[in-house]
Amino acid sequence: MESIKKRTPGEQEVPPPGNHNSNSVNGGVARHMPTLRREVAAQAIKELWQERGLAGDPLIFASPMQGRMQAEHHPLLLDQLVSKGQQRKKLLAGQLESWERLEAPAYAQGIAATGEVGVLLKADLLRSAEAGDKLTQPSAPYSWVCYTFSKGWLALSVFFYDSDSSDTLALAAIPGGCQDEWLAFLKLLDDLHDALWRKARRGYIEIISGEDDLAEVIRKSSYDDLVLPEETLNRLAAQRRIFDQEILSRYADLRVPRLRKVLLIGPPGTGKTTLLKAEGASHAKKGGLVYYVCAPAHTRSTTSWQQLSHALHMAAESRLPALVLVEDFELFISNPTELQLVLNTLDGVATPDNPAGTLLLATSNDPEKIDLRIRDRPGRIDVLIEIGVVENIELARRFLRHFLGNAYEEQEHAAVAEILVKQPGSHFREVCIAGSMRALDQNRGKTLAEDLLWAHDMIMTGRALAAEAERFVPASSRKKGSYFGKN
Repeated sequence: MESIKKRTPGEQEVPPPGNHNSNSVNGGVARHMPTLRREVAAQAIKELWQERGLAGDPLIFASPMQGRMQAEHHPLLLDQLVSKGQQRKKLLAGQLESWERLEAPAYAQGIAATGEVGVLLKADLLRSAEAGDKLTQPSAPYSWVCYTFSKGWLALSVFFYDSDSSDTLALAAIPGGCQDEWLAFLKLLDDLHDALWRKARRGYIEIISGEDDLAEVIRKSSYDDLVLPEETLNRLAAQRRIFDQEILSRYADLRVPRLRKVLLIGPPGTGKTTLLKAEGASHAKKGGLVYYVCAPAHTRSTTSWQQLSHALHMAAESRLPALVLVEDFELFISNPTELQLVLNTLDGVATPDNPAGTLLLATSNDPEKIDLRIRDRPGRIDVLIEIGVVENIELARRFLRHFLGNAYEEQEHAAVAEILVKQPGSHFREVCIAGSMRALDQNRGKTLAEDLLWAHDMIMTGRALAAEAERFVPASSRKKGSYFGKN
C-alpha cells in the first residue's frame, strides 16, 4: 500500500494541465483539507496490518475504554492477564497469550513514537499522583502494540494523544468476527483493574468536599482520645456487625441493601466528632475504606446531599467494607426539593447495595431538625445513639484523669468531679487546660483543685453573660419622625 506522504510547510500542489473553469470557487487550484491525526493513525494501522501479513481487511475502531490509564496498553495489566491465563486450566473468552510493543511505523508521521507515559498515577491507576505519594505507577505509554490471543488470532492497537481533539485516543484493528472476543479481553482487563483498585483502596481515607489534610487528622485519631460510658461504646460496636459475613448473608436473604445507618445525637462538645474520627481511624487500620463527607461551600454547584449520595454509591461500587462519616447530618437532608431522593437512597428504590457492607455514621446536635420521615422511620435511620453530658461522678473522674494526664491526683482532684457533673466532655477539657494555665501563671508546677474550680467558674460566668442578649444590644434611639423627618 502506498505510504502516507506528509506535506512540508508552504508546499503547494501544482494543478494538472488542462483547462480550468475560471468561475470555480478555487480558481482551478486544488485545495487540501487538513488531515486529522486520527485519520493518519487509522491509515497507518491498516498499512501495518498488511505489512505484518495479517489475513483479511481489519476492523478498525476506537477503544471503548478511553482514558490515560488505557487498560489495553498498560504493561502492568497486560502482564498480569497473560500470567493469570497461564495459571488457568480453562480457557476464557478473550484470553491473551502474549503481547509485544512495536516500533512506531515510519509512515505514522511520529504518532506514538516516543513512548511517553503522560502522567504518573496513584496506585489505583485512576488518579494523578501527587508529591509524596507512594506505590505510584506510570500511566499507559503512547505506543503501538500487537496482541496474540490464545485462540490463535492477532490484533493491533495504537494509543496516542490526539491534538485535534485535545484528548487521548486508542484505535484497535482486529479480524472481522472477533468483536465479542475483543470485548471479552477488555472485560478481563477491567476486572483486573478493579481488583488492583480495591487492593490500593484498602485502608484508604477519602475526604469529599473538604481539605485532604483531614485524612491525616483522622488517621492519627484513636479511641484513647475518648472518654465515654461503656454502654455507649458497646452499642456502637454492635453496629459494626454489618461487616460480618453472617449478617451480610442475612441482609442478602432478606433482599435488603447492605447499608446500615447510625445517627449519634447529643449537645455540642460531648465527643461525637472525636468518636467519628476514632471510628474512621480504626476502620482504616483494619483495611476498610473510609469516606469523610463535608458540606460543600454555598458557591459549589453540587449540594450537600449530592455529595453524600455520591459517597454512598462509591462505597457500594468499591465492594469493600466501607465507612461513611458525616457531621451535622441535618445539613445534608434539609433541602425540601431533595427529600424524595433522600428517602429513596436511605431506604427505597435507589438504596446502594455494597456486598461487603456500608456503615453510615452521622452526627447531629439538632435531631429535632431532621424530618420525621427520616429520623423516626426504621430503615432510614436504623439506630440513634445518644452521646450526652456527663451524668455520674465516676465518669466525671475519668474525664479529669484523661485531660490532666500525669498531673491528676485522686486526693487533690477527685472532689472537683461532682461539681462538673451535667457538663459535656469539652467542658472538662477546657477546665483542665485553663486550670493548668492558671497554675503556671502563679508560678506553680502543680495544678490544684482550686485552679480547676476557678476555671469552671470563669467558663460558666462567661456563658451566663453571653446568654443575656440584652447586655449587648444598644438601647433603641427614640424615634422622632418618619423616614422623611415628618410625624
